[in-house]
Amino acid sequence: MSGSELRILPLGGLGEIGMNCLVLEWDGELCLIDCGVQFPDASYAGVDILVPDFQYVLSRLERLRGIIVTHGHDDHIGAIPFMARHADLDVYSTPFPRGLIQQRLQETVGAREVTFHEVAPHKPFRVGPFTFEPIPVRHSIIESLAYAITTPAGVIVHTGDFKHDANEIGGETFGMEAFEALGRKGVTLLLSDSTNAERVGHTLSETDIARSFEGIFATQSGRLFIALFASNIRRIENLLRLAHLFGKKVAFAGRSMHSYTRLAHEQGSIRLPPDTLVLLEDTRNYPDAQVLVLLTGSQAEPRSVLTRVAEGIHKDIELRRGDKVLMSSRFIPGNERAITRMIDHLYRQGAEVIYESISQIHVSGHGFQDELLMMLRAVRPKYFIPIHGEYRHLAKHAALARETGVAPENVFIVENGQSVSLEGQSMRVTERLDLQKGVVVDGFLMQGPSTLFTHRLNLAKTGIVFVALVRDKRTRELLGAPRVHSYGLMLRGGKDAVEVLNGASDMLAEVYPEVRGKADLEDILRLEVRRFIRKHASHKPVVVPVILDV
Repeated sequence: MSGSELRILPLGGLGEIGMNCLVLEWDGELCLIDCGVQFPDASYAGVDILVPDFQYVLSRLERLRGIIVTHGHDDHIGAIPFMARHADLDVYSTPFPRGLIQQRLQETVGAREVTFHEVAPHKPFRVGPFTFEPIPVRHSIIESLAYAITTPAGVIVHTGDFKHDANEIGGETFGMEAFEALGRKGVTLLLSDSTNAERVGHTLSETDIARSFEGIFATQSGRLFIALFASNIRRIENLLRLAHLFGKKVAFAGRSMHSYTRLAHEQGSIRLPPDTLVLLEDTRNYPDAQVLVLLTGSQAEPRSVLTRVAEGIHKDIELRRGDKVLMSSRFIPGNERAITRMIDHLYRQGAEVIYESISQIHVSGHGFQDELLMMLRAVRPKYFIPIHGEYRHLAKHAALARETGVAPENVFIVENGQSVSLEGQSMRVTERLDLQKGVVVDGFLMQGPSTLFTHRLNLAKTGIVFVALVRDKRTRELLGAPRVHSYGLMLRGGKDAVEVLNGASDMLAEVYPEVRGKADLEDILRLEVRRFIRKHASHKPVVVPVILDV
């Protein structure tokens, strides 16, 4: 790459939800904007989280100048500890994300030194060849930032995750004035959050949600359980305020609920009303109408607090009639089935369940179309790249940009691995990298071919059959009948597994004398067993032949 070109390379977050990570490179010097994880779907069997393919950065570590953080959600900061296993890092962050990253670093084996540089709104700082100006934005977590980035190729605006809320609780309103000022000066490129690009209109305000909660608090006679993301500090603070107003006692349930609120309190970012918080086990000492529990698990994560409550196995919470469970979060795509199953279990326990589709108890932290249009009209960029979204979100956001007057040829829809170069007054798509997501299992980053998880899914679908043959090393005669065992094999028509496997053993005993001298003996045995089992099973199983010469 020429020294007069600015390279923009997304390693995650474009063409998918989560794992946000963007490389800015000038004359060989690199910065990362965010470094997040993604939570896998069922296609990644046995995997805890996914991290970006860092190979491009790792091959240039000596020229990595820093990681700039937009906010503290895991899909923006969660992969920093894994990068820290490879090198000392400089991380630029406001205090709340810094505290969250530090907590994760303490749990990371082999992390090297991370130097934190404090970021404050509207106070520019320089990292390598770039100057970053932090701009406060509204999101579902405190201390969220956009950045105006002065580069040798022009000014870039990166919105981070944002929404517009003109009636924010506590008087903290963030308008478009800072972005309008940038637009008047001239912005070369806008990179803007696309998560809700398909949703028309404007997001609700947190004040609307507060009114909904106030109505519920005023009429509820039983215990209240509210499940929400622990990172939503402003909503937690408002629930504490309402609880104090209505004379309720509040208990936290869930590790992250405790750690996030403790960190926010230590940093002075949340106000805790007096005589309101109690221990979870002490809630039994108060009348039901005075009890509010804030808990995690709104996405039905395995072993989460709400999942254990729904299954009736939580040691401190046993639901009963009159209890009300409020799920103050959206159903994240991919989690719907698990969530609805959990809701069924909550009803079986006797509780009433309220969620977003039947009551206004949640509002998204990502702007709808009206807010995306506001940003585009404020910034008035020459070039536009939609970020943070699946392809359909990026495409819809690109159409909105064209509506506001961005020239169609200046709107670029790119996905992970596709680099874009800014040179002079022109922008163009350049080479594309073949990225492979990293997988984390039990806290350790593991690498493997992309086919690995296809194989794991096939095992779950088909089952596995082991074939063992013991033969004379000299004569190659079998020293007994072949042994055939299976795991996870599903047979049609209620067939007896022992009978089918014994049949496979008999078949092998007949076939073996004809093929024992073949060089591809194992492949032949594998195919013969697959064909035989397929006559009785739902699928051809994975077959593992083992030949022992003694």
